[in-house]
Amino acid sequence: MVLNRCAGATTPATLGYAGPLGRATMSERAAIIPDMPIFGSDGALVGTVHRVSGVRIIVNHIGASEADQHAIPLARVAEVTDRVTLDCPAAEAGPERAGGADARRSYAPFVWLGVGVLGVALVYSATSLILRGPAAPKVPATPTPLATPGKTAPAARAPSRTPAPDATPSPSGPVEANPASLGAYLRSDAPPAQRFALDTAFAAGSATPNTAGLASIRGIAGVMTTHLNTQIKLAVSGGLGLRRAAAIKRALLGYGVADYRIATGASRVPVKGGSGVELVVLAK
Repeated sequence: MVLNRCAGATTPATLGYAGPLGRATMSERAAIIPDMPIFGSDGALVGTVHRVSGVRIIVNHIGASEADQHAIPLARVAEVTDRVTLDCPAAEAGPERAGGADARRSYAPFVWLGVGVLGVALVYSATSLILRGPAAPKVPATPTPLATPGKTAPAARAPSRTPAPDATPSPSGPVEANPASLGAYLRSDAPPAQRFALDTAFAAGSATPNTAGLASIRGIAGVMTTHLNTQIKLAVSGGLGLRRAAAIKRALLGYGVADYRIATGASRVPVKGGSGVELVVLAK
């Protein structure tokens, strides 16, 4: 007894075991060609072969359109000669719509492709959020106050200009420049711009320091070496004062005072005394 796959009943059969392709062997499967007639086990015509697709025969039913094609499993083939004979009656053949499983199989790769793309997009989005971390809170911008009608906005105040250090002489006037007076001033809390006279450092009309002047300049250099933040300006008036300032600067450089700590320039106020040069403390 062989299983009747059409009606679910058992019917006598002598063709042997029905394998994965039914009773149709591989050679018989290859012998199934388009337009070959298909008959049921009762001898009734089912239709003609449209094509073989996998383990199924796509059937053109007599008088039906292509949209009404049906599929018959190869497992129902009982014999292949010049026609295909099924192991079930014609009325029970072809309950499976041809477009069903074929269409599902044809669309399956695209469905899985879409699922894969969506999964990659979700993983990328989650990774980006983790790497960026939480977004910083937005700080609301401070609104600009609107001008009140009838009132004029106050004008911007110009930045104050600090007068030059030697613009105004000290209240008591310049004091004689010597190591004692300069050292006492630098140790005090008095602000910069103190002026020191150099009247006795030169002979009349000479731009070369005298012996007492050289000793005083050497002492001033020693004080500046102790007070490393001290910077001075040799404020000059006239050509003689300019030459004397140059001589004083050369001497200070020779005693080890750095060049950037000694400035030379015209005085903004008259230089008192006859020396034509004064020492002004710019920074202490």
